[in-house]
Amino acid sequence: MNEIKEWWNQASSRDQMALVICGGLLGFYVLYIVLLKPVTGMRDTQLQKNIAQQQALERVRDYAAIYTSQGSSKESSASNGSIVEIVDSSLRQNNLKLSGMQPSGANDVRIRLEQIPFDNLLAWLYEIEVRQRIQVKDISVATGSATGLVSANLRLHRD
Repeated sequence: MNEIKEWWNQASSRDQMALVICGGLLGFYVLYIVLLKPVTGMRDTQLQKNIAQQQALERVRDYAAIYTSQGSSKESSASNGSIVEIVDSSLRQNNLKLSGMQPSGANDVRIRLEQIPFDNLLAWLYEIEVRQRIQVKDISVATGSATGLVSANLRLHRD
């Protein structure tokens, strides 16, 4: 330690000042790397997560508004219309084209859908069963002529 003190005392005041300034800058750089950089990185990550959560919340609010506005109209149409009318209107709302429909009684219907997108069929089945409260008694699905297209035969029943 004495050697360092002796070396320091022998150095010129200009060299001592340069060493103090460089030491201070090095100290600030080490503090930045060790403390501030990780904290700012965590802050940026949290800001991105907050933005993503806000966007998800807006989507949920939009879907909730759509659901509540459609829910009341669909429930009233489900209870008031015949099964044929309900199925026909829901097919049109989901952009599905009906190939054939055969009512059998007041509460049963057989339908045929050809060359329709599979995703649209699943969305329509969800709407029919959950929102319209119509049961799918039988279903057969066959692959279509192109990828993603299917043909389906269904027997639906409403209590």
